[in-house]
Amino acid sequence: MQALADLHPVLAGSVVRASLATLERQMLDIVCSNDGADTPGSCQAVAAASYHLKTGGQRVRAILALHAGSCLGLAPCDGRILAVACELLHNASLVHDDVHDRDVERRGQPSVWHKFGDEVAICAGDLLLSGAYLALSQFDQVARLPDLFARVHSRVSSAVRGQCGELWRPGHSPATLDDFIKTARAKSGALLSLPIELALLAAGQTHALGLARQAAESFAVGYQIYDDLLDVEKDAARQAVKNQEKNQQGSSSACNVLLILQADPACANARHTAVKIGLQHLSLAALTSTNLPLQSGSALHAMVMQLHEKLENLP
Repeated sequence: MQALADLHPVLAGSVVRASLATLERQMLDIVCSNDGADTPGSCQAVAAASYHLKTGGQRVRAILALHAGSCLGLAPCDGRILAVACELLHNASLVHDDVHDRDVERRGQPSVWHKFGDEVAICAGDLLLSGAYLALSQFDQVARLPDLFARVHSRVSSAVRGQCGELWRPGHSPATLDDFIKTARAKSGALLSLPIELALLAAGQTHALGLARQAAESFAVGYQIYDDLLDVEKDAARQAVKNQEKNQQGSSSACNVLLILQADPACANARHTAVKIGLQHLSLAALTSTNLPLQSGSALHAMVMQLHEKLENLP
């Protein structure tokens, strides 16, 4: 997946920048919190998780949480806790995704599984996932914690279901456009929606949760289409390998939107159709993000508009 590096330059304000520096330290502290406590040496999963975090990343979900929390009046320390939790969850998913996809690089560095092996990578992803719950346990408003924990599980569950939908297609049925949209909403939209949803929950703005989810999921579909158009050759090669694998109980079919549309005889111009669908979803994301209370969706809106321009001008 292409990085979101150039989708939020307008969000690099001094407050967010300072919070991100603190956030990096907090994430590493959480990952290393019990290293050596129960084992004779340093745990390889801790080393692998720390290595992955130090490779960087755009911290998009942290920015969304920090910005929304600030708009909604959360204490800065509570906003950072939500940001840390969301980033640890996201990075856990990246480590596990690389194992599945056999991607040997992440952020220009060897991926965790490629450097440490599959078994350590799976444990490192699990450690990052568990660390998110530890981070959230430090949230100051104790009365809000049950709802926050429940929301985290709900979105992780949605992301897992989206991943399973991409991996497993019983009956050898080909993926459809509807399958693609559902998978993008679940797999990518869930963890993009979570930062804003947690900030809304923490601020008692529960009436806007559905709007936040709609905005993030619509953005996720547009982003996935943009990403697929850039990665179509890589995805086609990966799919060819999967199609040669034996002894599968189900069928893993093409999930790149361009490949799906090209397989549809009723679609005359797959690329044009994909761009049109992506722009439609981004327009919906732009509209819904502006309707979130106290401008808490303005960071997401900025990302949406920048991606809309990039998709519209894609050669």
